[in-house]
Amino acid sequence: MSDSTVARVKGERMRTLACSTFALLFLGLIYAFSMFAAPMSAAFELEKGAVGLTFNIMMIAFCIGAILGSQVERRIGVKGAIVIAAALFFCGFAGTGLFAKGSIAMVYGCYGVLGGLGVGMGYNTIVSTTNLWFPDKVGFSSGVLMMGFGLGSLILGTLSVNLVPLFGLGTVFAGIGVAGGVVAVAAAFMLRRPPENIVALMAPEQASAAGHDPGSGDAVLKTPILYLFWIWAVIVVAIGLATIGNCAANAQLVGLDAAFATLLVGLVSTCNGLARVVVGMIYDRTNVKVTMFVDGAVAAAACACIIGAFATGTPALYVAGALCCGFAYGGEPVVASAFARQRYGSKKYPLNLSIINTSIIYGSLLSMAAQAAAGGVDSPLAVFSILGVLSVVALIDVLPFSKKWNADLRALRG
Repeated sequence: MSDSTVARVKGERMRTLACSTFALLFLGLIYAFSMFAAPMSAAFELEKGAVGLTFNIMMIAFCIGAILGSQVERRIGVKGAIVIAAALFFCGFAGTGLFAKGSIAMVYGCYGVLGGLGVGMGYNTIVSTTNLWFPDKVGFSSGVLMMGFGLGSLILGTLSVNLVPLFGLGTVFAGIGVAGGVVAVAAAFMLRRPPENIVALMAPEQASAAGHDPGSGDAVLKTPILYLFWIWAVIVVAIGLATIGNCAANAQLVGLDAAFATLLVGLVSTCNGLARVVVGMIYDRTNVKVTMFVDGAVAAAACACIIGAFATGTPALYVAGALCCGFAYGGEPVVASAFARQRYGSKKYPLNLSIINTSIIYGSLLSMAAQAAAGGVDSPLAVFSILGVLSVVALIDVLPFSKKWNADLRALRG
């Protein structure tokens, strides 16, 4: 291959990464729910506990949207899938802002269902398309993309919350819907799939003479390693969601004032975003096994800190635990996207990634089950005691996963 061809592709893929990251910054606003929960309860005259369920509905819709997005992209292409995602995102936020007052059903339907579907469809299409440009640095590209997605709530979420006293929550939500929709549509016309010979250009050591893509013929749901991965991922996601969805409220329960509790939500998002780059770098320099163990260990440490915070009444421990939760949660999708690409190839990457990311549905349900078993979100010590035990299970699960991973790689290379 000529040096000029390689240089041109490298330039285009960096522009693609920058564009995708900017779009995900807006789509990631849906993760600012913890910041919006209290203003939504007040502005829309809704009961706080009922509003809290919106986050879980949104996460489930997110996964469904990712699966639908993979099928829509296959039929009408990247542009069409992202444009539909933009329309759903607009309807989700603008609909919440305009019609949610006094109606929890509208909050669930707009923010939870439409918003979740739109973000899931856009996220899956953008991430899967962009990562295909980086067969040699999938951990790096995943990390940068996830950083943009994670930092959306810190940067734009904080800005949006500060605008609420000036313009009202309904107007701010409508503005978010318009801005996010416009940015996503712009991204739709800038993104495209990489050239067919991208692996030969960027990672010639991975390309065989026949151009065979190892693992592309495997049906993801029929491979045992998926279920071993899911055990780890579901637990890490559940720990992250239990923190992100109730961060501000739990911070105040342990003794932090409301202003710092709001700031902490942004700091957790920062750790979420930074983790996606750090974990991506760890993945590229080690392997999936090491990365899973490190991220799982951070999740276990997070649970230990939060348990200690509520058991002893030490706010600093809660801050440390919440930040670790944000880091662990931010690392999981990086591992998932890199795992999907490395184990199952690029041929069906969008679909495989969406299937693997259904761990978010199961993680959301596990988080809700832990809260129900503990007596509700007002019993955080009991909730995180349950999740703490499960975090040990996630760490132990890395051992059988590693054995199966080694065996699968030997078979693919053989």
